Amino acid sequence: MSQSRLLIVMSDSAWTSAALHLACAMARRRQTDIVLLKMVPVCHPVQLGTEAGALNFTQEDAEILNDMTATAEDYGVCLDVQVCQYANYWHALVGAAEALAVTAVIAHISPTTLPYWHHIRRWLLYHQLARQNQLLLTLDDLTPSLTWTPSLTMQHDLAVQLDRHHIH
Repeated sequence: MSQSRLLIVMSDSAWTSAALHLACAMARRRQTDIVLLKMVPVCHPVQLGTEAGALNFTQEDAEILNDMTATAEDYGVCLDVQVCQYANYWHALVGAAEALAVTAVIAHISPTTLPYWHHIRRWLLYHQLARQNQLLLTLDDLTPSLTWTPSLTMQHDLAVQLDRHHIH
């Protein structure tokens, strides 16, 4: 069986921390690499890949990435940190997942004022990643008690999903 690579797409700090703790706990138990992706918006597509495109990457962002790296080191896990500039968030996320050759993407899909749009966005992202033979994990079913303490059951459930994905 080949080694799994998990991509965590940074979101708000509480969600990202919970996802990182869960992924690090999984990585310690099985051979899994973790990639942490910071998405940085640009004002215009012409700014992609330029210094002007990095204007929205702040010192605070750099400090948060350092904290996340330290968290992974506490678990004894190597964390590959990547920064992705984007003009269209969802297309960039799918493209980054393909370019980084990950097995699964752990992403937070924020609720919107239109309740059904959240489900449509999740469905579209799931199918776009599936075309690349990648799995979408949103952690929507995390209970508040799992926010800071990843459970072995949740790790096992995610590990089973990854194993099933490798079989197909």
